[in-house]
Amino acid sequence: MEPSKEQFYLQRIAELEKQVAELLAQVAKLTQQVARLSKNSSNSSKPPSSDIVKPPKPDNPKGPRRQGGQPGHKGTARSPFRADQIDRLEELHPTRCPHGHDAKLEPTGQSKIQQVAELRENPLEITEYRLHAYRCSICSEVVWGKLPPGVVEGQLTA
Repeated sequence: MEPSKEQFYLQRIAELEKQVAELLAQVAKLTQQVARLSKNSSNSSKPPSSDIVKPPKPDNPKGPRRQGGQPGHKGTARSPFRADQIDRLEELHPTRCPHGHDAKLEPTGQSKIQQVAELRENPLEITEYRLHAYRCSICSEVVWGKLPPGVVEGQLTA
C-alpha cells in the first residue's frame, strides 16, 4: 500500500529538517575554523602578493644593523685640500677636562684635521681646524679641542 501524500510530505519535511540541522552544524564548525585561520587574499581584502610565506629571520645576537657604514666597509670621502690650497689655519686646543677636573691638561701629540670650504667673494675660502688632544692628569681621559659654532664635524675631513 502506498503512503498517502500527507505522510509522504511529512516524511520529506522531516528528512529536510534533519538535513538543514546537519548543514547548520557544519556551517557553525566551518565558521569557527575560518575565524581561527589567519587572513589571506581569499578570505580578506589583502592582495595575493601578501600570501607569500617569508622564511623567519635568523636571530642576530647583535640586533639589527646599525645606521650608516657597516663594519668592514671602506667608506668614501672627498680627498682633503692640499696645504697650498688652505687660506687660513686655526689651532684648537682644549681648555679643561670635560669631567670638571681643575688639573693641567698634558698634550698627547695627537691631532685631527677638519677642513671647511665656504663660498666667499674670493670665491672660496678654505679653513683648516687642527683639533689637538690633551690628557687629563687626574682621570687620564683624552680631551680634544672644540670646533667653533657652525662648523659641522665630518665635512671634508682628512
